[in-house]
Amino acid sequence: MDISPFGLARNTLPRVPLILKTAVLALFGWSPNSSVQDAVTEIIAVMARPALGTPVSLLKSQQQTKIDYGIWGRMWVSKYTILSPEKEPNSHLGICGVRDALTKVIEALGDGSDCYTLPEVVNVEAEWTGYRGGVSHIAKNPDISERDKYEHMMKEVELDSPVILYLHGGAFCLMDPATHRWTTSGLAQQTRGLCLSVRYRLSPQHPFPSALLDCLIAYLALLCPPPGSFHEPVSPSQIIIAGDSSGAGLAASLLQILLTLPRIGISHICFHDRNVDITTPLAGLALTSPWLDISRSLPSVTRNIRYDIIAPPPKDLTIPHPKFPPDSVWPTVPPRVETYCEATMVDHPLVSPLATHKYLWDGAPPVYLSVGWEGMQDEAEIFARRVYAAGGTVGFDGYEGMPHCFSMIPWNKAGRSAFKNWAAFCKQAVGGGIQRVDYGTWTNKHGVVRAVSLMGLGMRRQGGVQVRDEDLDDAKVNQYMAIQRDWRVKLEKKLRVECEVTTKSTTKRIQPQEATQWTTARMRPRRGQPAA
Repeated sequence: MDISPFGLARNTLPRVPLILKTAVLALFGWSPNSSVQDAVTEIIAVMARPALGTPVSLLKSQQQTKIDYGIWGRMWVSKYTILSPEKEPNSHLGICGVRDALTKVIEALGDGSDCYTLPEVVNVEAEWTGYRGGVSHIAKNPDISERDKYEHMMKEVELDSPVILYLHGGAFCLMDPATHRWTTSGLAQQTRGLCLSVRYRLSPQHPFPSALLDCLIAYLALLCPPPGSFHEPVSPSQIIIAGDSSGAGLAASLLQILLTLPRIGISHICFHDRNVDITTPLAGLALTSPWLDISRSLPSVTRNIRYDIIAPPPKDLTIPHPKFPPDSVWPTVPPRVETYCEATMVDHPLVSPLATHKYLWDGAPPVYLSVGWEGMQDEAEIFARRVYAAGGTVGFDGYEGMPHCFSMIPWNKAGRSAFKNWAAFCKQAVGGGIQRVDYGTWTNKHGVVRAVSLMGLGMRRQGGVQVRDEDLDDAKVNQYMAIQRDWRVKLEKKLRVECEVTTKSTTKRIQPQEATQWTTARMRPRRGQPAA
């Protein structure tokens, strides 16, 4: 994804005729999508799709999407470093630390074929974000200490308002809290609360479960502030875990960790030498356009191409997905098919929450989920159905014809409605005002709302309307995910064999530093394997 001025111009200029054609047809209602999309949405989709799919190196994309252009307008931003514990407790003494807790959950939810490297516990960067009233939209943040900014922020926060633990999207390998300040400050404004936006480690440099470990640390820091923190302890009943796209996937995975730990007999985690109770339920989980299946295995990935801004993965199963030009971070050594994880892990419940059996969502707090007619529509519907089937309270808020993450840049009524509902859920969940119902809604471009049964989500017919060609029951979903996992596992094995052969034949020509990197990667012990 090349979002530099030159990259955007290079990809937009050749498409000017198509953009103009789309604009004319859409304005007159003659385009193929005009029955479900407004003209602005159609134009945005035509312009954004090639920009998001631009073949540019992953490292360059990371650098471009992490640029901080400063803090402007009606928001307070206080940068915060969550200090890591100086040492992990000895698990043999019956005290569970953060890494140990995460490992136990991965093992409990896995099938024995898990393959990953457990990351170190490190300091986690984050941003407190809140609403700043009484200033213009171009006002610059004052030059005061981060603690003073936090104190000013808290003056705008209402009593008993939500604390939103926000996890940004970006395919696990892009973006930053700085890119999502409009979203987090908007949520803070509408809820009169505040957000803690986490700068978790990005893949491929830091594959699963690095990001998830950072998110778990951020959650524990809310409950039990480490030394130097600005905030007082926050009750779980005041916390909403929220996110968009891959960040929404991380949010669902974090919730599953908190649900699983008590089930396997862990009620406390030692954090900075204090035992933190993790059994108190959260206030809620609030997701928009969630990416819950990293293998992108379900039919909506291709069915909704015409409406979405994200192109489907290539049909070529002989190359890693996504196909980035080589650079210093991708491809990895040894090779991986996925930037985020080993191929064997794509259907692990903490990697793809869609793989979680519905009974494991028992005890989940109220869940809000907004989605459009996007590539991730099917997985969002099935996730909502499973949480409801497990006895959960689900607010399903669907919008016909809308593309991925439409609620985060609300250019039309649908986006504004979804964002408003997203924030309203956060506020109501903290107050205990979410009622369990057995239906969700789909809203069309004219604002007409159609109710659908939550148990009918993911199925062929919804409220008498044919929406897909087959019923995506649990067995069918598992079948689709297994197919996508299998070819990745086979390809990854093939790539690693080829890499080893190439390495052996060129050993004498490898620079010392390169040889050290390759040896370190190869010798890294994985679970179930002894250290070499």
